[in-house]
Amino acid sequence: MASTKLRSSLLARVREQVEDRPGVYRILGETGLVIYVGKSKRLRRRLLSYFRARGRGNKAARVLRHAYAIEWEYLPTEFAALLRELRLIKQYRPRFNVSLAHDEAPRGYLALTNEPVPALRVVLRSDDPRAAVLYGPFRRLHALGDAARALAEATGVRDCTGAAGSCLRAELGSCACPRRGQSPSRDYARRVELARDFLAGRTEAPAAALRERMDVAAAALEFERAGALKARLDQLVWLRGRLARFHADVDRLTFIYRPAGHGGEERVYLLRRGTVRAELGAETPVAAAGQLDAPDALEAAARRVFEGPDPRGRDIPTHDLDELYLVTAWFRKHPEELERAARWKPRTTKARKLKTQ
Repeated sequence: MASTKLRSSLLARVREQVEDRPGVYRILGETGLVIYVGKSKRLRRRLLSYFRARGRGNKAARVLRHAYAIEWEYLPTEFAALLRELRLIKQYRPRFNVSLAHDEAPRGYLALTNEPVPALRVVLRSDDPRAAVLYGPFRRLHALGDAARALAEATGVRDCTGAAGSCLRAELGSCACPRRGQSPSRDYARRVELARDFLAGRTEAPAAALRERMDVAAAALEFERAGALKARLDQLVWLRGRLARFHADVDRLTFIYRPAGHGGEERVYLLRRGTVRAELGAETPVAAAGQLDAPDALEAAARRVFEGPDPRGRDIPTHDLDELYLVTAWFRKHPEELERAARWKPRTTKARKLKTQ
């Protein structure tokens, strides 16, 4: 635990040196490891609040009791501070950021795993090490579990938690995974890709296959089986609808964003599908908000980011999910900031030639 004398020294340093502007801070423990990362649009006020915190259950007081040093850096905007905080937390994995994290309600993700025989799984963490790609988040975990099972049955992809080929579905023939110890076949790889395409919004084939099986059962007067297939189809339709809204929301977050910076400092962000793909700092000249004939540096960066197909495709890589949620939450909380965003339109060849003459 840090001594009273040390805390007094830290307080004096904050009072004398920290400015009240956007930034991030790192609190270091006795061994020099980062134990907590935070951000604020008013950095001095935020750090001083730690020294007023009282009570064993108070988060700030708990962190300060273990603080041996405080580092900080200034950033031009609150948005820049949010991004920097996220990246520092991923870099350092501070123990207090993890232990103090909480959510108002549990949420889950549908994952395609990176195992030798990929599986469909419901996971509770965006950084689950088994996930090759994630979809979500979803609040209705029970409904998500039912939908995952329906997609597994419609595609033949395994959803068991044990070794491949050891589940009841494999014994019954409703799972196409290889027998235990065998490598997945080309057919199984095709089924995994079918599940991935459905989740990414590229195909409706699994739902169509369930609908066809349901119609065949109904025509054969197998009404109980038809009813069970109808329930599975409804679960897939629910999943598809949720994912369609997710992809639509993500697609709208593709633009150039110029937040107003502290002291006139400007930083320009190029967002594609909800994640920051490029960032231009104060050293790069940029155009005024809404101006289409951007300078060459911005034009070149925009062409790299916005032209052509997205190399990441419709899937959101797992390492981008937290940034996607941060960006989405930022613009939901601050809709007025969308006025600082503009769709990019490439300059014509004629305009570029005139500029170089």
